[in-house]
Amino acid sequence: MTDDPAAAGTGRGAPPPPPARPPRPLSVVPALPFWFYLTAAVSLLALVLPHLLSPHASPPLPPLLRRHLSDGRLLKLHPGPDLFAFTSRPAAHSARHHPVLVLPGLAAGSFSFRRILSSLSSHGLVAAAVDLPGQGLSPPPAAPPPRTNPLREIMDRGIFHAFEHLVETGEVPFQETAPEPSRSFYAASEAAAAVARSVDALGLAPVHLVLHDSALAAGAAFVSANPAAVQSVTLIDATATLPAFPAAVLGVPALGRLVLRVPALFKGLMRLSCSRGVDAEEADALRAAMRGQGKRDAVFEAWKAMNQSFDLAEWRSSSEEVKRLPMMVLWSGSWSDMWIDEGKKVTKALPDAKFIYHYGGRWPQVDAYEEISKLIADFVTMLPTTATEHLSQNMDQSSDEPADAHSDHPAL
Repeated sequence: MTDDPAAAGTGRGAPPPPPARPPRPLSVVPALPFWFYLTAAVSLLALVLPHLLSPHASPPLPPLLRRHLSDGRLLKLHPGPDLFAFTSRPAAHSARHHPVLVLPGLAAGSFSFRRILSSLSSHGLVAAAVDLPGQGLSPPPAAPPPRTNPLREIMDRGIFHAFEHLVETGEVPFQETAPEPSRSFYAASEAAAAVARSVDALGLAPVHLVLHDSALAAGAAFVSANPAAVQSVTLIDATATLPAFPAAVLGVPALGRLVLRVPALFKGLMRLSCSRGVDAEEADALRAAMRGQGKRDAVFEAWKAMNQSFDLAEWRSSSEEVKRLPMMVLWSGSWSDMWIDEGKKVTKALPDAKFIYHYGGRWPQVDAYEEISKLIADFVTMLPTTATEHLSQNMDQSSDEPADAHSDHPAL
């Protein structure tokens, strides 16, 4: 008889395997912590976001933006919209003037061109910038009145009022009028008309026109309608369909407000899309300009109103006056290969234009203003001037006007 239990066990045979356990019923207990934490996170987000995104009292303007606002003026145009203009004049006026007018692109505004305007004035040029409707420091245009809804009138005034009106006047009430053609100040033709009125108010014509970024379509419309008011055209990374600033994010619920309320997020967006050299102070001033009442919606609406069918080559050959205009194109040669390819398309559309690559980004007025201002000054001063003594007198009189005549500032 052996003492080994294993050997003894083999003689009697292996024990039967344990019976299989029945399938375990599904239980929601393990999923409860997940749903608990998810519900808590959503609830916390719902409590925090309204306080973060809801409109609070407007914070004080950054010193840079406040100084630019006080040095410019709001032009009360009729018909509207009102446009903000900034003018920088040389210390001593000469007999021959080369007034330069800058139209900034989407979300840039005259504030971003303040260094270029100052540099141009140091070269003896009169330099001005006008913010397009709703852009920069120009207030958003007034919204059109809402259309009358016949069903709403019947619900408010009662159906018996319709029968009484029919018996008394013989006319059917609550007729919906035909829709009026849409008139948006953000459209290129309307913006160009506003620019023409601002040029008259400033007394600058004829001007050397500088178009930046998305201002191309509005500037081209201004040139076509007022060829005698333009001496030359300079394009700075100008495009009618690919603006540098990604305005589409402003139309996304919550995200659009978040971008304008978080300084680091806005600065990162600017460096990614517009200029790698923008610093925190510059970005904060640009962010404050876009946080004004209705400004975020204005930038988004201006982006939606961009003329996607604009053809640069077709515009260049549209008239003899436009064909004869001297043109220069300044393009970023360091931003990206895709953007360089876009510049080649512009070169093909404008084969007779002077084409120069610069070292800045798509907003070179921020990180390459000295280079850009020198190129513009050299270009316009080499052209024969068409200014007259009457223009000189108008500009001197305009500079002597009391500031109260045009010193209304938009509310931010």
